[in-house]
Amino acid sequence: MNCQIEVELKFLVPKNAREAIAAEMARGSSPQERRTLAASYFDTEDRRLARAGMAWRVRREGRLWIQTLKAGGGSALERFEHEVIRPDASHDPAAHAGTAAGKKLIKVLREAQKEGVEVGVRFQTEVVRTARRVRARGAVVEVAFDEGRVLSNESSLKIMELEFELISGSTTAMLGLVERWRKRFGLVYDPLSKSERGDRLAEGSSFPPLRKASLPDYQGDADATAAFCAVVDECLAHISRNSIGLVAGDPSLRVEHVHQVRVGIRRLRSALRSFEGWVPPPPDALTDGIRDLFATLGQARDSDVLDSGVVAELSKVGAPPLTMPVDPAGPDPAEAVRASKAQQLLLAWLAWRASLAERPAKVVGSASEEPRTGDGATVEQANEATAAGKEPPNPPPPQAGSQADGEEEPGSLEGSLVDHVVSVTAQGNGETGPIPESETPTFRLEAERRLRRWHRRIAADWKEFDSLDEESLHSLRKRIKRQRYAVEFFGPVLREQKTKRYLKPLTSIQDRMGELNDLFVAKARYQKLVESDPAAWFALGWLAARIADVRALAKPELKRLAKANPPVH
Repeated sequence: MNCQIEVELKFLVPKNAREAIAAEMARGSSPQERRTLAASYFDTEDRRLARAGMAWRVRREGRLWIQTLKAGGGSALERFEHEVIRPDASHDPAAHAGTAAGKKLIKVLREAQKEGVEVGVRFQTEVVRTARRVRARGAVVEVAFDEGRVLSNESSLKIMELEFELISGSTTAMLGLVERWRKRFGLVYDPLSKSERGDRLAEGSSFPPLRKASLPDYQGDADATAAFCAVVDECLAHISRNSIGLVAGDPSLRVEHVHQVRVGIRRLRSALRSFEGWVPPPPDALTDGIRDLFATLGQARDSDVLDSGVVAELSKVGAPPLTMPVDPAGPDPAEAVRASKAQQLLLAWLAWRASLAERPAKVVGSASEEPRTGDGATVEQANEATAAGKEPPNPPPPQAGSQADGEEEPGSLEGSLVDHVVSVTAQGNGETGPIPESETPTFRLEAERRLRRWHRRIAADWKEFDSLDEESLHSLRKRIKRQRYAVEFFGPVLREQKTKRYLKPLTSIQDRMGELNDLFVAKARYQKLVESDPAAWFALGWLAARIADVRALAKPELKRLAKANPPVH
């Protein structure tokens, strides 16, 4: 039985990179392993395990059957994994009973059984895996090239992906190696697991789903660092899952994926402000990069809002025809996310997050890092012994960094943002770090003080609302968003009922201010057309009236927020 925390990343492989990767996998002194893996994934018809964040499978590896339970880990790169050897293709949830995830699995399945909901094979995977171990500076990494398909009912989905799993050493060191491979082969970071793709296929879609923001999950007695790590994990998941939706998703959801990537970026930037002074700040290169990506996607977002919103409304009120100019330099959001610069930025943020709480790569239940049979042999040893008709051996585990682990990878690429982030965070970037614990009030008290102060600023804006110009209204909108996100980020340490009551007027005015901002964006676009097309004056007149109406609706909503009490103790 084997229980551990996996640290791994997965990437889509472009078709034109397949041969180069296959050649790279065969290079070097470490032995190349090639295995055929056939797995069945189990769940209820109403997806109870998937909704609980668990994946449960039985996979055949050679002559062995291995049952595996996976669940979320402690960071964006970690997943809990528990493996047991099975006598055949049958499944048994009790085999995972000694783990927290196993107890959760058993509870979910018992509840399903009481309600008459059966558990069965939800989908299957057929994969040919080529793997080898590579040594980097400070890490041993298993690189696995998977080719195959996911099967559900009559549907199938092709798999061609590259996985990097940390065997030993530093997570940040692994990410430096990953960046070198990503840059060489044009890989695209894919945060979705095979189980998530299979679940989606079983639901009738081969596309990555739209991912909306979720509330961070941490303990009510957490300190600022633990809370911040949970918040950053959620923000990075929000960004990366919608990014892969843009690259490989449903074209009809393009507008929404763009919007959600931008929301994720805005929440990440708000998180940095919300926790400012309590945790180390990221290097400037990260904040500058994410701001630039936000602006690039904003060009596409503004165009989408104009086309689907204002233009449609103007048509309804009989506006004269007006052809909007097409910006030939306008970015394709999918290509902007796929671009090397954006992909490097995502990895750099993951590297910085990993540096906040560098931890051992695995929490292992036995002396070896590989799953073991009841006799203590690793799965690979048992597999070979079974094929030869012998008893499984039980040698000592290989030492990380030995020649069998493969060759040393080349040093850092010149200009690598990932390596820069690792270097800067290791040395300290000279900016203010966390306040020493002895001088710091509890995280809850600090969070409440910050919310009160920010609320007072919003209340002051309400009193001056009628005199606020467009720029001031834009600043007010950003403060309202920051306040909402901060309340959600601090949620686990705040009063639950007060939080719910406070979020109602906060969400309402945020939506109204967003509507007002869209009208201002449209106004600026039409203002540029008045000299070339007089029909634009009609649009500007309608927009002026609509802006006045929305401002009138916003004022009482802002008053309700100003009069509300922040959710403090």
